Amino acid sequence: MQTLATTDLILEPLVVKHAQAMFEVLSDEALYRYLDDPPPPSVEHLRKLYARLEERKSPDGSQRWLNWVASPHGLPPIGFVQATVTAHRTAWVAYVFARSHWGRGYATQATRAVVEHLASGYGVVRYLATVEAANQRSIGLLERLGFHRAIEQESQGHELSPTELLFVKSA
Repeated sequence: MQTLATTDLILEPLVVKHAQAMFEVLSDEALYRYLDDPPPPSVEHLRKLYARLEERKSPDGSQRWLNWVASPHGLPPIGFVQATVTAHRTAWVAYVFARSHWGRGYATQATRAVVEHLASGYGVVRYLATVEAANQRSIGLLERLGFHRAIEQESQGHELSPTELLFVKSA
């Protein structure tokens, strides 16, 4: 994995040393309105999780787990972008950013940089993302990046909750 940069951000590969700073970002319960998991219970929990993610692959080796921590130049982390690269040159993309930094284009910049890097560095040609139907901010971000709501054929084989939508982007 390599460090990525945008106009306003540095995206560093996630490592255990990011746990303390990311715990502060991820402790905001309001972030979880549209997420399936609760806030992390402790910094130690994040350290253990990040240690597993540092391996950069699933236990069976079938997936690449790529995670970047996003920081404005010279400042502490404000969020992350993650990608799970699977077979058939496909990647699932997700992101979480601190509410205090919403509306500044950071999540769009960071996710765009990751998507572009996945294409050039990993040969990804198809991107998938799930989003809660009520999460208009996230839907807008995906649409700005060229994702579209999956049609029925594109959704086949993907289990979604009744409130989730699948978005797709092809290179």
